[in-house]
Amino acid sequence: MRQTRYNKKSHKKTILIIIIALVALIAIGVIFFFPLNNTVRNISGGNDTATDRMIKEELVRRVDTTKNGDPHHDKKVAKAVKSIKGTKISDIMKAANDQDKAAKELHNNTPLSSAASKEVAKKVFNDSRYDKLRQAVSSGNWYSAYSQYKELSNNGSLNELRNSINK
Repeated sequence: MRQTRYNKKSHKKTILIIIIALVALIAIGVIFFFPLNNTVRNISGGNDTATDRMIKEELVRRVDTTKNGDPHHDKKVAKAVKSIKGTKISDIMKAANDQDKAAKELHNNTPLSSAASKEVAKKVFNDSRYDKLRQAVSSGNWYSAYSQYKELSNNGSLNELRNSINK
């Protein structure tokens, strides 16, 4: 009687192919996530997507943390939070490309006067340090926008802008 050997097949190649395919799918998803989100927003007539709502909630949370106990300041923060919640991301994206629209959005959503809003928009549009942030916001690339925000925070550009507003 002849014994047959159990041929143990190696599944290393199959597992490797599956892993490579999963990594490729994840990479494609990351690369095309923002364009897909923008497409969904455009199809829905400019309404916020689930990602937009998450971004706005994070922004609201960060603005809300600036409350300091001063009733006058806290009232302004509460108004800004309410305004952010009521503003469509598509409007914010459009304002990142248009100085007049940016000034209008600032005036409508902050306690800044019309003149102060125009001055802030002028500074942001004329200073090349803010170009990458504006481009990221206008294209809906929120990861890049957040990276630019952190960079501007770290190099003092945002504090400089904030101080110029408070003068």
